[in-house]
Amino acid sequence: MKNKTLQDNLPFKDEDESLIFNHYSFCELIKHIMVKYGKIPYQEANEKLKQSFLINTPNTFEDVYQLTHELEYHWAMLLLHGNMYWTKGIPSDFNGFKDEYIKWEKEIIKKYNLKKTCEYSSL
Repeated sequence: MKNKTLQDNLPFKDEDESLIFNHYSFCELIKHIMVKYGKIPYQEANEKLKQSFLINTPNTFEDVYQLTHELEYHWAMLLLHGNMYWTKGIPSDFNGFKDEYIKWEKEIIKKYNLKKTCEYSSL
């Protein structure tokens, strides 16, 4: 993976399926999660993301899988609180506040015109 300007609409294929990875939207959502649930300013969230591997543009289908097999919420908390953050009492997912989170996420996606992280299709 290499670091470039964040972009949406990145195409990837493997033997069975193809997908479009929306890297800009993925990273932007993570920053907004850090602001909302980590209670930090947007600029600080932006700096934390810039210092992480999540900012690197994926090159392969497997790279995208590595990024998307976890919830964006998980990545945000990992950047904020470090490895094993859930042992510090921080939820590892949003199941305890799922309805509120889903509503908030939809509002953020609409407000900032973000795309769904991945769009899959069969070959």
